[in-house]
Amino acid sequence: MEEKIDLFAIQQKVDFRIMLRDILRQWWMILFFSLSAAMITDVVANELYVPRYTATTTLYVTSKGVNNTVYTDISTTSTLAEELSYILSTSVMERKVAKELGMDELDAEVSVEQAEGTNMLTITVTADTAVNAFRVINCMIDNYDTVTEYVLSSAVVDILQAPAVPTAPSNAVQDRKIMEEAFLIVAVIIILLTAFGSWLRDTVKNEYEFKDKIDARLLGAICHEKKGKRFQKKQIRKRDSMLISNPLRSFRYVETNRMAASEIRSRSEQSGAKVLLFTSVIENEGKSTVAANIALSLAQERRNVVLIDCDFRKPAQYKIFERPKDQLQNVPQVLKTGENLNKVISRVRSSGLYTVFNATSSSGIENISDNVVFRRLLDFCREKMDYVIIDASPMAMVAETEELAQMSDATVLVVKRDMVLTTDINDAIDALNNTNGKVLGCILNETAGNPMSVQGSGYRSRYGYGGRYGKRA
Repeated sequence: MEEKIDLFAIQQKVDFRIMLRDILRQWWMILFFSLSAAMITDVVANELYVPRYTATTTLYVTSKGVNNTVYTDISTTSTLAEELSYILSTSVMERKVAKELGMDELDAEVSVEQAEGTNMLTITVTADTAVNAFRVINCMIDNYDTVTEYVLSSAVVDILQAPAVPTAPSNAVQDRKIMEEAFLIVAVIIILLTAFGSWLRDTVKNEYEFKDKIDARLLGAICHEKKGKRFQKKQIRKRDSMLISNPLRSFRYVETNRMAASEIRSRSEQSGAKVLLFTSVIENEGKSTVAANIALSLAQERRNVVLIDCDFRKPAQYKIFERPKDQLQNVPQVLKTGENLNKVISRVRSSGLYTVFNATSSSGIENISDNVVFRRLLDFCREKMDYVIIDASPMAMVAETEELAQMSDATVLVVKRDMVLTTDINDAIDALNNTNGKVLGCILNETAGNPMSVQGSGYRSRYGYGGRYGKRA
């Protein structure tokens, strides 16, 4: 019985979409090296090019004493033509011509061909110069009767087409063809190497790989959504909101966020976790957007949820919710002084979502676990809310992220598809599991689109922390 190819199994092992994406991202490199190879090949071909010149003559062979009719000539002289072709191709003629021209050996390529079914011979001589080719072929014409006199005495040879001095090389270099071949060969090689490197890259490319590579539970896989743009007044282009409350978001994108939120709620209820920390290994994995949408999803389930932006270095939640800076408190300053603490919490209209947003970039809050003001804020939220979602800085050796994890009940690690090496993800999970806020699970962000089903492996955190989570692959 013929075995069927399991395309689904192949899809789990080889993600062709990522390969294609990597190839398209490297189009400039493919083009550059292919054009360079084409130009270098053209230069080398011209440097190595040695012109050759070819002179040609056509002979007509007949037999003595035979009536000169077409049928008679073909039937009775074709054998003579075959024998003459053989004789002219032997070294006897070459030695004769070389001696006649005063050469030690004949520095030319001689070929004699008989047109099939006829008594015509074509003699071709190729030499390094046009003059040498012409001299050799003329010498052969002058001396062929001496060579064939005793062998083919009954043959009569007439010149049908006299030789001429060649005016151009017969082996003209094919610049365009050579360049095209070099371009294609190098392009194919680079494409194959790129695809192979993409396949070897030890990242999480889909949810099936996640289960094999990551030492944590997969809470959900959020599909990729294009960030469309819109025109506002004064023709200022602005990205559409990526919140699930935006009616322009696709059904698939909204549902994958809600499914992840439902799984988080279920796992949190089982473990009794209320304070959930959202973080990632490096930046640009979409953890702030994921945290915002999970908070919105839980609020839409009639839960009271507070979303606290604790990414003090690069606050992003106010941008995601499109909140003006002048309406926000300077949270780092409030945490240092305790002033206006009652003003930092605001409510999103017509929902059970409360927010603590910050628009002031800061180097962080030193020893945030010992900050009395923050602990008071966190205790208040824990008491009054069903869920507290903390958007923390990435795990790129940020001290307060692990401190915040220690103050949380559980951690959700956002992992962007095919971005971070699996070893770095597992190291971050191990570090978080050594805190009070053990990893509840991971959310795989920007997947290809399966409900449970992108940046290369080289990366460096622009937060400037370095360390094992910010190293370049």
